[in-house]
Amino acid sequence: METRRAALPLELTFDNLLSEQLAAERLYYSSTIFWKLDKIVSVLLVGFGVYLTNAAGFVWWSVVWFPLGVLEWFNLLSLRPLQIWFWFKHNPKFAETYRLGIDEAGIHFRTNTIDSRLAWDHYNSCLENDRLCLLIYGTRMYSVIPKRAFNSTAELDAFRSLVNRKLGRRP
Repeated sequence: METRRAALPLELTFDNLLSEQLAAERLYYSSTIFWKLDKIVSVLLVGFGVYLTNAAGFVWWSVVWFPLGVLEWFNLLSLRPLQIWFWFKHNPKFAETYRLGIDEAGIHFRTNTIDSRLAWDHYNSCLENDRLCLLIYGTRMYSVIPKRAFNSTAELDAFRSLVNRKLGRRP
């Protein structure tokens, strides 16, 4: 099968989904040191539970540390998903259809209320998973581009190639 190369500029159109915003936060979180620290805290919580259970016996306040450790291991104690949900529901920018023009100069974001052009210099890195690409420009600051917005694998490959050239990294 022959893959045709998509021409620049790329034109993408998509509506924002809460599930993608949550997935973006998980992808960003997994790229930080905090996921490692959370694992250490999880082990410490379980260790503290073992210590208390040995010292005081099997009472509620000694065994509560075990489920807390498991919840922390899977990052289920974080309030961040609730923040994302709140922001998504209360920020009108998420209710608008996004139209992106992607070319050698940067990304042109357009909605009914936004008309903004961001140069590639604005971004410092890119992360990618099976659902989306994150163009990162600061701590917990990123542009979410869902892969479902690309019309073909050729368009996605052209985007990856452009990001690689402009940011010096593979997404």
